[in-house]
Amino acid sequence: MERIKARALKLANKRVAFVGSVNEHNVPNIKAMSVVKHNGLETFYFVSNHSEIKTEHYKRNFNACIYFTGGPIYKELILEGIMKVFHGDEIKKFVWKNNEKNAYKNGGEDPDHCVLQFITKKGRVHHWFKTEAFEIE
Repeated sequence: MERIKARALKLANKRVAFVGSVNEHNVPNIKAMSVVKHNGLETFYFVSNHSEIKTEHYKRNFNACIYFTGGPIYKELILEGIMKVFHGDEIKKFVWKNNEKNAYKNGGEDPDHCVLQFITKKGRVHHWFKTEAFEIE
């Protein structure tokens, strides 16, 4: 199991993830987002706005997934879990880096800004034609 999780963590260290939400019509939606911070395979943090459609999706339905791909060789990581929406200054300070501050008007102090926290429940690593599943305890 540790070998599988180590392989998964290599893919999870990518800067960009494809993040899935479920809209009001119960249809999946995918968006590429920058991972601003993560804690192993357990939690991932993204910055967003309350006014974004995907944020509204998570407020209505917290089920989410994250997808990472490993370049020219067929490798991928799919994580399933829940997405929580946070607004407080403490969590913004915890995840915000200078590059995120510069990308957002008012350096993250705009009341529309929020932090999305993905909590992993389980995942699958695909490597060539082999699939290995794991759960987060």
